[in-house]
Amino acid sequence: AVVSTQSTGEESEEEAAPVTKKRKTEASTTVAVKNGKPAATPKQNKKPQTPSKPNLNDLKKKLLASPSLPKKYEKFVNLMKNAHKVTDDKEIKTTWEFLQKNKK
Repeated sequence: AVVSTQSTGEESEEEAAPVTKKRKTEASTTVAVKNGKPAATPKQNKKPQTPSKPNLNDLKKKLLASPSLPKKYEKFVNLMKNAHKVTDDKEIKTTWEFLQKNKK
């Protein structure tokens, strides 16, 4: 009888255990999702990346090999500023003149 009393006592504790446990709410288990992927935690030591100055000689070779270039100077300025991140007007002008002399 002593053995059955202990097992009965254990069963009543087990039955009471799920009632006393706190369930996790949906808010605590949800993870921020961005574009279908869980959002990454931001890194503390990340330094802002500064754009390096583009090498104009390499850029000139790349532009000469390009199958389509703007035919007007204004559109070329837009291409250089937005796609190649060249902001110096003097460099853009010299590159434009180089391409006009050397294009096929």
